[in-house]
Amino acid sequence: MSTLLTDRVWVMLSEVAKRGVYPLHASRLGLYRIPIDLTSNTEITQVANEMKKLGFSVDTYADRIYITYKWTEEEFDQMEQKRLKANLSIMVEIVTGEVVDIIYQIKPLEYFGDHYWIKNYRTKADQNAKMILDTILLNTKIGDKLIAHYQKANKLSFEDAVKKLQDLSPLAKSPKNRLAGPPNTETSPQISESKAQSIAGSEQKQLEAPPSPQMSAAGSGNTTISLTGDGTSYSKVEGPIDPDFKSKRSVVGTFQGIKVWGDVDAPGRLGIWGSEVTVDFDICVADGACIEACPVNVFEWLDTPGHPASEKKPFMIREKDCIFCMACENVCPPQCVKIFNKG
Repeated sequence: MSTLLTDRVWVMLSEVAKRGVYPLHASRLGLYRIPIDLTSNTEITQVANEMKKLGFSVDTYADRIYITYKWTEEEFDQMEQKRLKANLSIMVEIVTGEVVDIIYQIKPLEYFGDHYWIKNYRTKADQNAKMILDTILLNTKIGDKLIAHYQKANKLSFEDAVKKLQDLSPLAKSPKNRLAGPPNTETSPQISESKAQSIAGSEQKQLEAPPSPQMSAAGSGNTTISLTGDGTSYSKVEGPIDPDFKSKRSVVGTFQGIKVWGDVDAPGRLGIWGSEVTVDFDICVADGACIEACPVNVFEWLDTPGHPASEKKPFMIREKDCIFCMACENVCPPQCVKIFNKG
């Protein structure tokens, strides 16, 4: 984290602020969004307890965890011939939920008193805040979940995912050795889950034998759409997606539980996929902007060989996890994504 976003300062706009957080008035603000969920009271308590064990002051309130690090600055004043001392602190706030935000503010030095003699206060406060962030990532369940995210989103091995997390967190205090012994129980189920779901495309080819032409989704029982066929005479379709397609089209089948709206004539015509997170596969050019923008990892690549627009598509396999932030819809170059809020 401290390596990836060393000096980046974020300001949250009120229309996208999360649950009423408007931290716009601090001297310096750090805001980091972690693409994992933390909603269980048990998990929130575990994160708090793990940070307490490392010597931090920890408070919890509603969906927030407040972690404070305190340090002391000392200086000998030649004019007054006495030793001066100042007790300083920096607090990091974890906002839990469907995605996790980690926020810190560096208060003006005057907040702690008239300590004119302190040198490099802001630099030290920023460094200590990032030390807390790195410690959170390497020593708590948030790190476990982030490793699982790297395994699934980036197709990394457990060891490579741990290495990536360690590279992002060089300032961590007493970092946990995650490579000692068997993989963490939080991360290994992510791979088995993807096997169970039989995610189509490149990941499926890595984890399972090649599918039959009818793509049975490993016997899930809710796949009726095939990605193969004799529909080879189609050309690329230009965007944008028709926002009223639900009143003009009908559901012609499902793929791993995701609705598909006709017309479908594989492999050249695949229709519009999804209910709340919808993508017109006939327009999609597989630039990947939606996958990169999604904070909760809704999409995974699905191979669609023979399609004229692109031979892979962003499959909304975790559609139920969508938080309706509209990020994917807003960044799509061909405008093939449409988000429908529940209800």
